[in-house]
Amino acid sequence: MQHIKYLILSTLVLNMLSCGFLEDKTKDNEAMAVTVQDTTAQNVPTDGYIVTPHVAHPKFKALSAAFETQEHRFEIDRCEFKYNGKSFFFKETYDDIIKIFGKPNEAPIYTFDEELYSIKYKELKLTVVFTSGTNSFMALSLRVSDYKGHEDTPYKIVMFRKTPYHLDMTLNEFMELSDLQHGSTLKHDTAAFYIINEQICDSKLKTGTGIGSTPNYHSTGVGHVTIRGEFNPESTGPIKNFSIGLE
Repeated sequence: MQHIKYLILSTLVLNMLSCGFLEDKTKDNEAMAVTVQDTTAQNVPTDGYIVTPHVAHPKFKALSAAFETQEHRFEIDRCEFKYNGKSFFFKETYDDIIKIFGKPNEAPIYTFDEELYSIKYKELKLTVVFTSGTNSFMALSLRVSDYKGHEDTPYKIVMFRKTPYHLDMTLNEFMELSDLQHGSTLKHDTAAFYIINEQICDSKLKTGTGIGSTPNYHSTGVGHVTIRGEFNPESTGPIKNFSIGLE
């Protein structure tokens, strides 16, 4: 699991780098050294889990129909990914990805150990991570919103686990459209949420998925003496990115 989280964090950090959040090699190294803290998930399913969309939800049909009218259509599932109906998969090569998205905006960015590198499609808010040795697709991050918001994002809806996410939704609003639940099928640390024990398509591959919405906590006190309390599942913000990576 630690390797999975490393890949997810690598994807996010590399995405931040290309957006100008981190400016030099030292900061890159420090960011890559971050480890995910202990999470609060309990009662985790042990027989594998697949996110199930709530297709009967009143908003589901309209959002799905609106998704189909978009110029840029991203579908992020457990194993298969689609862009405008064109499928791509883990372990495909750099050249395979280029055939779908075209050449990236900038030169590849390498991790400090040079084992991974990422390419960035700025207009699509997409970062794709590859292994350096085999040039195999290992992880991706779709940063639908950044510090400027999503005013320049060229799509409004992303299909994530066959569930439509509109950019204005909070995490909890999105969770109403599926069977994801806090503390059981969705865990978190202080930075993001993670889908846990999700069944994979190939038993030889293990994946980890991150949902970039910052968890909120109950707090006591005021000013500099504020103390963070228990996680507050009733209050969530918008999702800023979706990430998935191979172990």
